[in-house]
Amino acid sequence: MLHRYPMRKYLAFFSFLALTVMLWLMNKLVQYYKADLEISPRIISSQSGIYSDAADNTLYVKVLASGFFILGEKFSKNNSVIIDVKDSPEGQKKTGLKIATVNLKDKIRDDLDKNVQILSIEPDTIYFNISEHVTKKVPVTGDFTLSFKSEYRQYAPIQFSPDSVTVAGAREHVANINSITLPPKKYRNVNKPVNDVSNAVASQDIYVNPSKIRYTIPVARCTEGTASVTVRAVNVPAGNKLILLPGRIDVKYYVPLKDYKSVLSSDFIAEVDFNDTETSLNRHIKVKMVKYPYPIFDIRVEPAFVEFLIQK
Repeated sequence: MLHRYPMRKYLAFFSFLALTVMLWLMNKLVQYYKADLEISPRIISSQSGIYSDAADNTLYVKVLASGFFILGEKFSKNNSVIIDVKDSPEGQKKTGLKIATVNLKDKIRDDLDKNVQILSIEPDTIYFNISEHVTKKVPVTGDFTLSFKSEYRQYAPIQFSPDSVTVAGAREHVANINSITLPPKKYRNVNKPVNDVSNAVASQDIYVNPSKIRYTIPVARCTEGTASVTVRAVNVPAGNKLILLPGRIDVKYYVPLKDYKSVLSSDFIAEVDFNDTETSLNRHIKVKMVKYPYPIFDIRVEPAFVEFLIQK
């Protein structure tokens, strides 16, 4: 007959085994080992603002460090060292910068862990192309895709708050930025105004302030409306008369349902310009809407061109 140990003896055995493994692991982690790290240097200037690093520099650093530190570094994706160029010669600041990496030992050790010993750094010299820091104010735009529930539509432009941001960086990079577009976003089956927040971002060499942008997309239940409007002629020389056929046009538009009754034909002004007759083909000129009420949108003029006769 087999002898059976009580369950508590098994538990005691496995607890002892786990404790033994833990003590062995702790003993290994407190010991020091050699390890290789990759570190990306970044340039700043406390005197003149941000400088643009146009070089692809990577430092290969051999260290002597504890097992705890090395284990932590295995899960770290972004090792970097900040280099302040405030003490660089003025002439060097605006063109280029050469740094002996041996001078970065203390800085790297302080950024990593004061108990880490730096054994070597390669390469022995790194180079930066740096340029003047400038700022510029640019408008904010959006890249939104919307689908609406039946009868609902966007009836006015998107409102951004703030509607412009300041971008900062190297002159040659900032010069090419004319606006900041928020990241693309989709909204489906929309039936009310959209209020949201997004991050304004540019390339990694450009800083944007402020970075948080609030925006509102005006959405309402809409309907189609029609107004009959008399076309008036402008810039008609004295002694001339411009006869239009037809003299009235229909203006078709969409409007939020709540504003439908407030839109009147008298709110519209349609014009033709006598000066356009000189370049007209087959005696037709374009009708221009010079005034219409808010918040109508998607305006269509029928007919878009009218026939004319000139009487003297």
